[in-house]
Amino acid sequence: MGRILLYAVMAVAAFFVIGWLIGLVFGLLKWVLIIGVIGLAVMGVMKLTSGKSKSPDWS
Repeated sequence: MGRILLYAVMAVAAFFVIGWLIGLVFGLLKWVLIIGVIGLAVMGVMKLTSGKSKSPDWS
């Protein structure tokens, strides 16, 4: 009986650890995607603003 309870406790603990790891991975992935989108937006804005600030070539 004690061995069965030990296995049950180990299984529950394993599910908690797996859930925590999956949550950590998806949390990190969320922040990587947010930082990537912000970086792309900044690059796009810089590209648009640098293209308009050039002086015209009259030669």
